[in-house]
Amino acid sequence: MRCLVALCFLGLALTSAHAQRVCPDPFNSAPCTPSTASATGTTGAIAATLPAVAGKTTYICGFQFVRTNATAANTATNVTITGTISGTMNFGYPTLAAGAAVANTPPVGEVFTPCIQASAINSAIVVNGPALGAGATLVTVSAWGFQL
Repeated sequence: MRCLVALCFLGLALTSAHAQRVCPDPFNSAPCTPSTASATGTTGAIAATLPAVAGKTTYICGFQFVRTNATAANTATNVTITGTISGTMNFGYPTLAAGAAVANTPPVGEVFTPCIQASAINSAIVVNGPALGAGATLVTVSAWGFQL
């Protein structure tokens, strides 16, 4: 009897509704397409967009944001991710002054397990890097995921 109960729990835990979304997805016969996006800039805002695809749902599995310091500090900057099922995601990321005693703020990046789906079918997911201001020399943002 105990074995039967354990097998029932195992069976429920392994249903496709509970499985981690991956590409390729062993629980779904629909083909998935890996997707990456990247952008670079200097002083202005930048964005990496995982595109919308007709009839498919976009998933973001992670992102990375890296930048140099600007001339003046700005402690109110955020990296945001828009277009996700849960609404806008915010990651605080202060910009230090170029002459700060500390080196550049470390990169911010996340790997989402499970991957996070878009708010609807045929919707893009965008990772937005903030404007750094004068004196910044490089900023990059990258995102990766898939469409299913």
